[in-house]
Amino acid sequence: MHQYFSPSVAMHRFISVTFSLLVFIGLQAGVQTGGRRFERSIERHFVSLLTVRNGMDWGSWAQREFCPSGTYAAGFSLMVEDLHIFSDNTALNGIRLHCTSLFKGSEHDSVIQSNVGSWGQWTKIKWCPSGFLKAFQLRVESPQGIKDDTAANNIRFNCTGGDVLLGDGTDRGEWGEWSPSCQGRGMCGIMTRIEEPLRFGDDTALNDARMFCCD
Repeated sequence: MHQYFSPSVAMHRFISVTFSLLVFIGLQAGVQTGGRRFERSIERHFVSLLTVRNGMDWGSWAQREFCPSGTYAAGFSLMVEDLHIFSDNTALNGIRLHCTSLFKGSEHDSVIQSNVGSWGQWTKIKWCPSGFLKAFQLRVESPQGIKDDTAANNIRFNCTGGDVLLGDGTDRGEWGEWSPSCQGRGMCGIMTRIEEPLRFGDDTALNDARMFCCD
């Protein structure tokens, strides 16, 4: 459990450590995980970029990552730190997209993620019963002043088949508005805004996310 300090929001922003866009955590091309492959993607043509308005702005945007060509995100999992009393909580730390082709269960199944925070455990995968992910919504805690900030706490996705998938995140903050829906077949990429661990300060980890959609 990491140490908790309670600076003001201004101090929080002042001491935030800017990290390189080249930082890459936990991904290596071809690495096997639970029968699925991590893919370090190359750029892919996308037709729409999905954003939400309630993300926080601590930290920096990391690299964008894409599903391999011909595949789309049909599921997701989260890296979550459980909430503790009298501790510096960070809540949602990471988001993985689980990519598959139209023929689910194929050898092209893979996992992608942008940058992630430093705390928590990965949850079980949530899958669309049919189709692919097409829109998302973030649960975010607004700035707490001298109290503990957590920024993003949870996420949910809408599937092209009409189902809504709720992540196994935490419950601080409020749900914002849904992002626009994908143009194209479905989500194919992700980009996250992560605050790097602070030596002295109130850590928040994942602050915001953007999703990409492909034909």
